[in-house]
Amino acid sequence: MNFLFPSFLYALSAISIPIIIHLFNFRRYKKLYFSNVRFLKEVVQESHSKSKLRQLLVLICRCLIIAFLVFAFAQPFIPNKQGVTSGGSKAVSIFIDNSFSMMGLNQNGTLLDDAKSKAEQIAKTLNPADKVQLVSQDFSAMQERWLNKDEFIEQLKGLKVSPSSRMLGEILFRQEDNLNHSSCNVKEAFVISDFQKSVSGMAQYKPESGISEAFIPVAAETKNNVAIDTCWFTTPVHLPGRSEQLYVKIINYSSSAISDKPIKLFINGTEKATASFSIPANGSFIVTLSYVPDKSILQQGELKISDYPITFDDDVFFSYRLSTGVPVLCIHPDSLKINTSLSYLYGKDSLFTLTEATANHLDYSTFPQYRLIILDEVSGITSGMSHELIRYLTKGGDLFIIPPASGMDRDSYNSFLTSINASQIGNIDTTKLKVGKLNYESPIYSGVFEKKEHTNMDLPVVYKHYKILHNTKTSFENLMKLDNGDDMLDIFQFNQSHIYLLTVSLADVYSNFRKHAIFVPTLYNIGLFSSPQQNLYNILGKEQPIEAPDMNLAQGRMFKIKSLNDTFSFLPEKRIVNDKTMLFLHNQVSAAGNFKLTAGDSLISGYSFNYDRKESQMNFLAPTALDSLCKNAGVTNFSVLPSTGDTLPALLTEVNRGKFYWKYCILLALLFLAIEECLLRLWKE
Repeated sequence: MNFLFPSFLYALSAISIPIIIHLFNFRRYKKLYFSNVRFLKEVVQESHSKSKLRQLLVLICRCLIIAFLVFAFAQPFIPNKQGVTSGGSKAVSIFIDNSFSMMGLNQNGTLLDDAKSKAEQIAKTLNPADKVQLVSQDFSAMQERWLNKDEFIEQLKGLKVSPSSRMLGEILFRQEDNLNHSSCNVKEAFVISDFQKSVSGMAQYKPESGISEAFIPVAAETKNNVAIDTCWFTTPVHLPGRSEQLYVKIINYSSSAISDKPIKLFINGTEKATASFSIPANGSFIVTLSYVPDKSILQQGELKISDYPITFDDDVFFSYRLSTGVPVLCIHPDSLKINTSLSYLYGKDSLFTLTEATANHLDYSTFPQYRLIILDEVSGITSGMSHELIRYLTKGGDLFIIPPASGMDRDSYNSFLTSINASQIGNIDTTKLKVGKLNYESPIYSGVFEKKEHTNMDLPVVYKHYKILHNTKTSFENLMKLDNGDDMLDIFQFNQSHIYLLTVSLADVYSNFRKHAIFVPTLYNIGLFSSPQQNLYNILGKEQPIEAPDMNLAQGRMFKIKSLNDTFSFLPEKRIVNDKTMLFLHNQVSAAGNFKLTAGDSLISGYSFNYDRKESQMNFLAPTALDSLCKNAGVTNFSVLPSTGDTLPALLTEVNRGKFYWKYCILLALLFLAIEECLLRLWKE
């Protein structure tokens, strides 16, 4: 037990006053004479004993009244182990969580307003010599300047909601680093937040001694939220005039169900589709929206729902381009052996742009222009062709290999296949077989058949085929398998590229594959899926580069990213990474939306940015869970301020100095004063 003002304890000497009065009570008694005083003596002795007891109790009450009044002025307290005991100027770092979840409401307004109010109360308790700084989710160096309390309160007014969301360990490390450069003896850190579970990680955080940390939770009255989580297409190619199906995942983070809530889809500013959805409590639902895109090559969309007060996740922006033709290069062994089946399939369809060449007359510099290269029964793969094909695959192009009917240089093929971690080609098996199994789960056959696993389906017949030699380190997907278990068509992956390896020549002596009905959808979808899956949007706050179209810019022209209304623009950093043009934004985009990529006056492409959805989850740490989290992370010099009716300054006093008991002393003084009054009035002599 300590005293805030121990000098008042000298006033305990006032206890001697009632003691002196009690000892020197010179009360005079009159003498009365009686003839027989035997019975009177017994009465006097009994009255005298009761009087002494009454006077002693009154004396004790008076002494205790004075003692507890003195204690009340001295302000006794029990020191807090986490309290600050050293003197000198104080540096205080106050983190205010200004993430999107702080848009929730309680009786004080939004959680952000409540947090700012609490930060202001903390600042007002500081001395003029103390300094304070504001830390927010932005980690802005301009914000984190050391200020006096008046400057800090003024700075609070400009704090707004931010799309950033950092882990608790990052925040504490940032505060400790700032405090260690403050040159103050006393260091205090405050974290005012709703303490979402999704951002409460403290991995790799190493707490330092000498810094007192206080966690101040703010809680919303209602914790309901409905969010658009993501959207996607199942088809890799988007064609003008063809109907699209957009899949949208919506999550209900509320403890109550929602019904008949509308969702709207806008494409290039025009409303294209609308639907309604119902989701059970803490459930999710996938909405399918069908629409036909307009004639613009660049399609930029927005999905909208309405959900108050957490609104940042009510919109999803996305961008994609319509395909005007998939470029295909077909390499034949010579001009006399052009495969008419391939020429007819890829050359007559408007979706594809077919270029045909011979193995002896190739312009390797044009390889990056094609999405699919077909080796049509080329007898061998030279070292130069192998090198250029590997470069082509590294950039994301697809390769389809059709083995020759005769004269194959198997060593050159196997050398190339080994370099891309694919299986090798073995000897020819002349056993007549039938295709026994198709991989219906593959996207290549998605939507081809009305139902899967048809019984007695007429599948291609194979008269002879090359055997495939797999090894344990090679991973592949089988599209067609023969009756005896041998492979007819396999898919190998190299980085982001796909290599399709057919084990039969298209010559009729090998199989009837090119004349079979399955031939067209198989090769058509291989060409279709050679177009890379477009990234519909990027997540703000994740510093990841975005890929730009591979193009040569004229001198003086640079890539520029603009908002749709041209009110915001900047020049991204351009780098060549793995033969791809990558743009680094360095967090220059701070708001969700659709943006244009231009070069000069030309529109090149479009990008979309959305807020991270981890703030959508309405799960928060209770004070006891926060206490356990800190202890498990090795944080010892901390306190979690409870959500009570006490004002924050009183709680801070308890945190810094301990539990005060002066109020109890006043109550006890009044209690003993009442007891004394009862003794004097009710206990008659």
